[in-house]
Amino acid sequence: MGTPTHPSPCWLRARISFAVIGLFVGVSVLFVFGVNYHNWNVALWGLLSGLAAGLALYVHIAYMKKMWENNPYPLKRWMLTGCFIQLAGVCGFVTYLTLAIVNKQGLIIEGPGYYLTCVWCFMTWKWGFYVLYFSRSYKRLYLSENIYTVQVDEK
Repeated sequence: MGTPTHPSPCWLRARISFAVIGLFVGVSVLFVFGVNYHNWNVALWGLLSGLAAGLALYVHIAYMKKMWENNPYPLKRWMLTGCFIQLAGVCGFVTYLTLAIVNKQGLIIEGPGYYLTCVWCFMTWKWGFYVLYFSRSYKRLYLSENIYTVQVDEK
């Protein structure tokens, strides 16, 4: 593995754009499937996916503003947050897929449709993976450059 490099401004803008789209789509799923189709499983997992996309957006914007340049260690918490979001997505995916198979359910849009919920559980997992991956990549980038400073209290 070589040394990590900074993403180009074009790639950083693309990452931010995708995260903004993910945030808006996730929040809109809450309103469309919750209010219109009364499928609250899909609505809440869509909202969780949108919130995870919002966290990924925050990680990118904080990197762009160089918030962790002097102390990259808070990125460990973001990596852990991404792991928990991924865990929730996988557990939800397996649970709803099992429910759909056991109940012999087809693709249902109105009411408790479990296959559509699996899609949004996967999307939640995906955004959790992005939070973990980009937090880890930005942390490695900062640590490889050794530009951070460790402050020691002298007594």
